[in-house]
Amino acid sequence: MTATAEHDGPSYALSGWIEAAIYVFAIGVLSLVYVVAGRLGAHPIAFVLDSMLLSAIVMLAITGLGPDWREIVLMPRSWLVGIGTIMMEYFYFVLLGQVGPAQGSIMIRLAIPASLAIGWVLFRRRPVGLQMAGAAIVAASILPLFGNVAPDRMALAAGAAAGCIAMFNLRSFAAEFHPANRRARGIKEKVRLTGLVVLVTSIAGLAAVGCVALAIEGGLVEPTGLVPSPAAMLHGPTLLLATFAGSVILTAMAYLNYSCVVKITTENFAAMTAFTPIATFAVQELAVHAGFLAPLAIDPLLMISMGVVVAGVMVMLIGVRRARNRA
Repeated sequence: MTATAEHDGPSYALSGWIEAAIYVFAIGVLSLVYVVAGRLGAHPIAFVLDSMLLSAIVMLAITGLGPDWREIVLMPRSWLVGIGTIMMEYFYFVLLGQVGPAQGSIMIRLAIPASLAIGWVLFRRRPVGLQMAGAAIVAASILPLFGNVAPDRMALAAGAAAGCIAMFNLRSFAAEFHPANRRARGIKEKVRLTGLVVLVTSIAGLAAVGCVALAIEGGLVEPTGLVPSPAAMLHGPTLLLATFAGSVILTAMAYLNYSCVVKITTENFAAMTAFTPIATFAVQELAVHAGFLAPLAIDPLLMISMGVVVAGVMVMLIGVRRARNRA
């Protein structure tokens, strides 16, 4: 059962852990789509905004707007969730342009100790000793991977990873404490809420990009590679892959994130995503064998980091279980 306004604490329902596991696999597939889109010339902002808008349209086509849509889109937390969602995908797309899918996926697992620290500092969720030890293991196993990034790519890769981690936590905590999300029941209601949030923020993003593009065209603003041109927004491969990513992958991921953070808390959701690099690596190797990607060298340090990250997460989850059993 979904947590409601009357149930302030997390339920730790089995369905929440299952949803988190499906989310992990979906990220692996999405990572591959981002890499392929980037190599076909897709602009990061154009791809993310197009796919987000399409995702929202599909969700609301299924559920309808509902009678309280105005109230929901005006909630500050709705905008925080939407901005976090869009910017997280943008930073991840940029990161995968600098490093391989599996490496990029594991680098942003630094969101695990980051979410634990945020939960402690801002929401007084003091982690138990094993949680802190596990988080330290995770961080220690990931940080050396940044040393394997080419020097000319380091600044952009590190910045994109940091941005992705920050936006992951903004989105997840805002979703966990979103009033309408906490009182919502059932899949349809969750999808409707997510669709509304993503719709208004993606439309706002597209409007902002359009205004800047017009200003550039009129000579009022200096051209910048950060803003896609009208041609980039209508780029064929971008639209094709964005349609798949938005209508299928992101639609599923938006619901899964919204639902499972209420059931198992943001910290545990972040911990479950530790398995994402393994799923991403598996999808990456399948893509290589299928001819979608050129063969990628297997870095022994990367493989070791994957295993250590999972071990660190297991330590964290054992600590959570013990603390819950003692409560």
